Amino acid sequence: MTTYQYLVGPHIWVRQTPQWNAVIETFSLPMFSDTQRMRLMQWVDLDNRQVNWEAIHQEAVHYNAEQKILLRIAEALHSDGDCQLAELGQLSSAGRSAAIMLIGLRYR
Repeated sequence: MTTYQYLVGPHIWVRQTPQWNAVIETFSLPMFSDTQRMRLMQWVDLDNRQVNWEAIHQEAVHYNAEQKILLRIAEALHSDGDCQLAELGQLSSAGRSAAIMLIGLRYR
């Protein structure tokens, strides 16, 4: 079972909903540890299709800068907002690749 499948569980609709797919794909990135994923997922209610972004950003206050940027990108993709593409320059090459993948999945 992949990390993505584990996080989604029985909610297969997530894969078909680009906004939600962006959230779960972000949490599945190898830049996040299993512990961080579980802590972030406590603020995601797939049953009721709600995300508490304020709590997620509060949770991530001690995460590294790259993780915080990826979470902001995920929030923008989830809420149909604008990604601050200028932030991509602050990411490592792996982080930029991940962000571009997330953006591509969201707008496929």
